[in-house]
Amino acid sequence: DKLIRAIKRIQHEVDECREAESETYIDSQSQFDELEREIRAEFGNLHRFLDEEEYKDLERLKQERGKFLMGLKKREDDIYQQRKDLERAMAVLNNKLAEEESINMLKDIQDLIKSQVRFVLPPEVDSELLSGHFVGPIQYRIWKRMKSCLYPDITRVTFDPETAHPLLSVSPSCTSVRFDDAKDMPKCCRDNPKRFHHYYCVLGREGFSVGRHYWEVEVGRKTAWRLGVARADIPRGEIEATGTSSGLWTLALKNGDILACTDPTPVRVNVPLRLARVGVFLDCEKEEVSFYNAENMASVYTFTMGTLLLPLYPFYNPCDTDDGRNTAPINIFSPSL
Repeated sequence: DKLIRAIKRIQHEVDECREAESETYIDSQSQFDELEREIRAEFGNLHRFLDEEEYKDLERLKQERGKFLMGLKKREDDIYQQRKDLERAMAVLNNKLAEEESINMLKDIQDLIKSQVRFVLPPEVDSELLSGHFVGPIQYRIWKRMKSCLYPDITRVTFDPETAHPLLSVSPSCTSVRFDDAKDMPKCCRDNPKRFHHYYCVLGREGFSVGRHYWEVEVGRKTAWRLGVARADIPRGEIEATGTSSGLWTLALKNGDILACTDPTPVRVNVPLRLARVGVFLDCEKEEVSFYNAENMASVYTFTMGTLLLPLYPFYNPCDTDDGRNTAPINIFSPSL
């Protein structure tokens, strides 16, 4: 009996293994299929946009061709009509020559010649097609128009000075922030519940709970920084865990390494090129935040956040000056498309 029960148990576990293998394969295939559909849909939108722009340009050229052909036809009709008038005049004169000569006949001929319309060559139809009107820098022109169909468009973000740590200096435009050694830590900084008073952080002014949003942050040659998104209820004081479990999804530069700040320990990310400008893409529907090298749009790291119950805010930490090696600010970069 023990042997039979052991065989049945093992057989049951074998069946579970097969089921797990099948589910893993199906789930993986479904994820790839979904990504393929999404890529095709995104490129489909771009193709439709380009097809529409091509149609508009060809329609403009077609209308110009129609106007040109109408001008040619009008000129041709004018020349034809003048030719017919001259041919009729010739026929009349030939008939007069066949008649007996008389003073009255000669007078009629003189009057007829004076009254006939002389041939006047109509003006040429302007056939000069200027390439600049239809082609010119066509790729740049279409690229500028393509801004209207970009989704997500570049999100305009700024810093919220009300949340900035007292030792941070935020520019008047709220697009640049740096650590300021010359500042003193006020004793009353905790009176403002929105303000960070332990870590050198500042949030963005705008929060997001729906849609897709993309912005870029210039970090230049700083030796340390941290940025990403934070949940609205992120503690402003000291916290035990400074990663995803506390509502922070961030990328950081520390000791020359790029780190994805996960809990319980951060993950080192292999980045082939130095990150001077970082792109942050927040997809609230998919509950993901992704980071890119904004200079070549190479993917760096993606966090899966889980169910979002509170708005997310852009998060920035320029870090301290590192004995004068990290004095540069963090800047919001506004790409010019």
